[in-house]
Amino acid sequence: MAIQLFSAVIYLPIIVICMIISQIYFERYWESFQGNKLANCGLVAAIMITYFIQEFCLLQLSLFNINEVAFMQVVSVTMVFRNSKNKLWWGLLAITPLFANTVEVLMGIESLNTWWIWLGESAIFLLICGMLVQWKGISIRIRYPLAILSLSLVEIISLGIDNNFTVVNVAAATLGLLIILIFESQRYESEIRNEEKIKLLQR
Repeated sequence: MAIQLFSAVIYLPIIVICMIISQIYFERYWESFQGNKLANCGLVAAIMITYFIQEFCLLQLSLFNINEVAFMQVVSVTMVFRNSKNKLWWGLLAITPLFANTVEVLMGIESLNTWWIWLGESAIFLLICGMLVQWKGISIRIRYPLAILSLSLVEIISLGIDNNFTVVNVAAATLGLLIILIFESQRYESEIRNEEKIKLLQR
């Protein structure tokens, strides 16, 4: 139990944080090739392949460590709030639950009969993110935590539908996401400060 709690609250969130950082650097590299169509297409493919490999590894690690799929949409929702105009991340955010559940079906963990739950999860969370992104009246520093809180609620409701409430699963859907949120918020603040210093030096 202690090892599973450690995995749910520390180990898996750290892996997700590393995935977020890698995608941020990938996207920055991609932005430097926007004028080159061939390079642009190649980098889009590389980002998508890398993303799905990351999600597959996260799925396997979470199943192995806590016996439940967790944190699957955190990378895509973080990237959406970093750059809401990038349609690639919206697409990846939408199909991530379908990807995860399809892999679970192929592994014999889930039944294909629950396809409506997958579509429901995807549609509801996509709608929530869309509303929060368009809600310009409040800062992204508030909207992003609200999105992560919404993801937590969706995951807890999903656990309730599956009748799979355990201390470890609930910890992953609450404390684990909180750890990711705290780290990403601090990293974002640091990034903004560094960009301001660069602009100051340029002036």
